[in-house]
Amino acid sequence: MAKRFVIDGSGEKFPFSKGVLVRSLTRAGLSVDDAYRVADEVSRKFRGTVTSEELVDLVYDTLKSLFGRKIAGRYRRLVREKEVLVCEECGKAVVPFSRGILAGSIRSAGVDISEAFEIAREVHDFLVKSGKFRVRRAELREITAKLLKEKLGKDYAKRYLLWRQVKKLNKPVIILIGGATGVGKSRLAAELTGILEINRMASTDSVREVMRKMVSKSLVPSIHVSSYEAGKFIYPFERIDKRDRIIYGFVDQTEKVLTGIEAVINRAIKENVSLVVEGIHLIPGIGEKFEGRAYVVHVLLTTLDEEIHKSRFRSREKSSQRTSKKYLKHFKSIRIIQDFLYQKAKEKGIPVIDNIDFDDTRKKVLETITGELIEKVGVKV
Repeated sequence: MAKRFVIDGSGEKFPFSKGVLVRSLTRAGLSVDDAYRVADEVSRKFRGTVTSEELVDLVYDTLKSLFGRKIAGRYRRLVREKEVLVCEECGKAVVPFSRGILAGSIRSAGVDISEAFEIAREVHDFLVKSGKFRVRRAELREITAKLLKEKLGKDYAKRYLLWRQVKKLNKPVIILIGGATGVGKSRLAAELTGILEINRMASTDSVREVMRKMVSKSLVPSIHVSSYEAGKFIYPFERIDKRDRIIYGFVDQTEKVLTGIEAVINRAIKENVSLVVEGIHLIPGIGEKFEGRAYVVHVLLTTLDEEIHKSRFRSREKSSQRTSKKYLKHFKSIRIIQDFLYQKAKEKGIPVIDNIDFDDTRKKVLETITGELIEKVGVKV
């Protein structure tokens, strides 16, 4: 069968796609069956190469003869909206340009959502004004990075390009979000997976819950209580003070839980799949075990202001079944564990981010993660 090509407004030549034409026709109100019927008819009417305008005229005439002037006119009006299509590197797979998808990618650079959508709109407008109604994905990245550099600076462009490269790396990215109970780890981790397009997330609390089902309380009692209560099961050494008992219990529980967490991380490394892990049991230094096999970034989240920390437990009651009473009763123990994690982070050089305003925290964490990865991976703008 003779090949058919279309030359767009920028002069680039692309293979004719029935699938793309069918999509445009269904937007004009045709059923899928009728749309394929028209696409088949159009493909029979030309050979070789036509311009995009000639193709529109051909589709218009075909629609007019089959379904009347009203449907044909609706199709022509939709085409005049100048839909931009994105091609893979091979030039075969074509998908409609999406401002929402591009804005999501731009957010990985630490750009807030409203500004990300504005930049995505500017990219779209630039493509339309340039007559680039079909753009290769690599070129789209270059255009976006250039605009980011012009509007926000070189660092933002680097961060954006970094996350476009992550899926092509020979090692996965492992992001560890540690911190004491109630500092906002779970919410932050969930947002990061969406912004950074990382499909896997694990929680140390979830691993501990699985271990509770598999190991009896009589055998390993420390994993059957909260992290701040595990000290109750430490052998009563003579003259051990309350603070040390809390820390020893927490460390004992952590050693048990990390067995499962390390298995989860090793699995991700084996499959070369990036992963976000959050949890209190991620004691600073755990990431050293995986260096060389993965790009590991560890961040410790804290809430140094006691009143803000307490208020988070109260706000939990509105969105979950967990009441604040138990947490507030053991608040001093939770703070002791936070102090312990904070000191360990300082010793290991792990970034510590104080979570006061969540939007600001998210931005700082994104900047920290991408900054470390740029140094490890290397990104040129």
